[in-house]
Amino acid sequence: MIDLIFGGNGRITEAIWTTISGWIVTLRTRRRMKKSLGRSASDLELASLKTWMRVEEAEQRDKESSPIHPR
Repeated sequence: MIDLIFGGNGRITEAIWTTISGWIVTLRTRRRMKKSLGRSASDLELASLKTWMRVEEAEQRDKESSPIHPR
């Protein structure tokens, strides 16, 4: 069993890492949309280009209105 998980063709390991990384990306995406829109986004809105355009506009406004921080 251990050989199937860590050795061999690694399909199980690859599936686990893909699932975990997909979950992390979804959480980050939801957090970004909630911050920009001021509310939680539905699953349909996560894939909507119109919603993403609103997020971009909100982030751009926040960027322009924030004080400049020297690097």
